[in-house]
Amino acid sequence: MTAHTAPPALPALPDLSDHAPSHCSACGAAAPQPLGDRDFAYSCNDHFAGTAQFPPANAPVRYHRCGSCQFTFTAALDGWTPQDFQAHIYNADYVRADPVFADVRPTRNSQMVAALWNRALQDTVVLDFGGGDGTFARRLQAMGHRCHTVDPFHGEDTPELLDHYDLITCFEVIEHVPHGDLDAWFTTLLGHLSPQGTVLLSTELLDADMALSNWYIAPRNGHISLHTAASLRALAARHGLSLFSINHEMHLLRRV
Repeated sequence: MTAHTAPPALPALPDLSDHAPSHCSACGAAAPQPLGDRDFAYSCNDHFAGTAQFPPANAPVRYHRCGSCQFTFTAALDGWTPQDFQAHIYNADYVRADPVFADVRPTRNSQMVAALWNRALQDTVVLDFGGGDGTFARRLQAMGHRCHTVDPFHGEDTPELLDHYDLITCFEVIEHVPHGDLDAWFTTLLGHLSPQGTVLLSTELLDADMALSNWYIAPRNGHISLHTAASLRALAARHGLSLFSINHEMHLLRRV
């Protein structure tokens, strides 16, 4: 952003709920505790750019943390519709919150998958689950591999999907899933996975005592469900999956 470019004003937001969740959606423990409020306009790119990318929304988004698995999430957007998310988060200004979303991340990820799976991709069709506008799939296809994309906010060009996939990629998606929808999201994901298939999932794992000021806790990015190693493992286990974390960002899931 240049000094002469004013950040775009946010449209009026739908109501933000202040109700207290009764239990943790990751591990099931009772009574997650309030962690604090973060303004809706805060984005991850505020941290990297060193300046606010949007004017203050003056709309506090309350986050809670589970005392057992330290899953950090907000229930403030529980009443939002998919159209609300599309209008107020996943809109034309989203690139201000996440500049690498459009090309840098999908290009980098396609190169990583092509290198890691290498010859196996010759006999495999990849499904990019929550793959945005399909850039990752197009990058893999340009390397001679087959890849389909499915995304609820970019569904107009979704191809006819196969019954099952041996490799499903899911980059920077799960942190966007409303906490109350996590089980349904996993059920849908696993409905596409072959019995011996692998899920490559990326999300930044928070430390158990991470402060609310952490850059990844960013409402304007749609980061509303932030995991720790314990919370992601608990959620995976409930759905019959083993979890192997390559690092704090990349994770492999397979059926037990």
